Amino acid sequence: MENFRNEWCIAEAGDFLNGVDHEANEKLNKEIADLRSEDCRVEIGEKTDLAYNNPDGIKDTYNYLKRGDAELKEIRKYFIHKNLATAAIANVLDKTPFVKMGKWSEKIDSYLEFFRDNLLYGKNQTNSKPWHNQRGSALTFLTISEAYRLRVSGENGKILAEGEYPSMSGPLDESVFDEKINGLPLTEVMIQDKINNGVDKATAIEEVEKRIGEVREFIQAPVTEKFSNVIRHCADSLGIRERVETVNGLSIDHLKKVAEKENRSIDDMLVMSFGCGTGLATLKMLKKLKDETGETPTVILLDQDPLSLAAAQSLAKKWNLEDKIEVHCERLFSKLGKPLSLKGVLGDRKLDIAEDSGLREYLPDGVYKQLTRESLKFLRTGGLMITGNMNVNRPQKEFLHGLMGWVPKVRMRSIKEGFKLLQKSGIPKKSIEATVTASGVYTVFAIET
Repeated sequence: MENFRNEWCIAEAGDFLNGVDHEANEKLNKEIADLRSEDCRVEIGEKTDLAYNNPDGIKDTYNYLKRGDAELKEIRKYFIHKNLATAAIANVLDKTPFVKMGKWSEKIDSYLEFFRDNLLYGKNQTNSKPWHNQRGSALTFLTISEAYRLRVSGENGKILAEGEYPSMSGPLDESVFDEKINGLPLTEVMIQDKINNGVDKATAIEEVEKRIGEVREFIQAPVTEKFSNVIRHCADSLGIRERVETVNGLSIDHLKKVAEKENRSIDDMLVMSFGCGTGLATLKMLKKLKDETGETPTVILLDQDPLSLAAAQSLAKKWNLEDKIEVHCERLFSKLGKPLSLKGVLGDRKLDIAEDSGLREYLPDGVYKQLTRESLKFLRTGGLMITGNMNVNRPQKEFLHGLMGWVPKVRMRSIKEGFKLLQKSGIPKKSIEATVTASGVYTVFAIET
């Protein structure tokens, strides 16, 4: 892979997403300059993603999505204008922590879905409805993460570009449905999870059957050329892959450093991913570390979605890592937002790394701080906490909840807000190091205790 590292960009300023979103570029660079003037440690990640080999692809995808977003925005404005009173009430509820999508939000989302189909996901566009049906699920990241390893197909199944994986689900296949969670069949656990959340049994069975059907369709769905271009080159996809690369780089460096400094075997170390999803990013880190050193830490994969954890187990088996993962299917937060007590998961064990880089952007500030304090309690002296957030001044920020239609709501934050929240949780500013991804979409925070 060609490395597009630019020393001036990394040390001084960023050319985020190749500067195609000029306003976002200016705002992010000002943010970073202001933080550096306050002695905050902020770096800018390198342009190592394959997408940077194709700057025209990044620009063309940006413009394609921008046009669709502009059309959808006008459609949404028209709908709200017709329902002003309801929209005013919904706006208040939207700012209330942990309030789920209400009837109004569902109504407008349902209305916009027809137009999203016409503008992005339909057969005349990217033909990627099976992927969109996974929105809100960690399974979507399998497609994004493996975008350059997916086969690209044209009409009548003609192969336009070979790939390691034949469909948009990437490394995930139907073996996921054979997995058990806590010793019980996946389907049974999914049904019980819905019942525990107040859904009656008949409805729970129906919803799980529908969900399983959508996942099967996702596993079988081919990747079109248009869809491949989007998932390779759009800001959100770049941001996800860069976040993974940053987190995994920090993790591997830290584990190697501890092994050398403390004369400990990496095999004896312990890592936790809180809100791990499919665990793909963490499993990639383990695989790379094993290839480089022959050793791997034990990883605790903690999530509340049984389907995502089943995917994690299935992927771990494919890569002969099943003996190095410990899966916990637990509700991560109470209904009032209190984080899960890690004592029940960890017992008397201490962590070398506590990672939750894809979670904080869904949390209100108070819950964010509670999670920080809970994780810190279980870190070893010299341990590493890795977290992150989507940037409020990121490029093409309207796309996520606009044309893409992602749910649930992401709380984009300024980089400074990230520093402040961590400091209010008891972490000194000098202990925090921030890395802004080259796309400008995410900031990853590393805190060594």
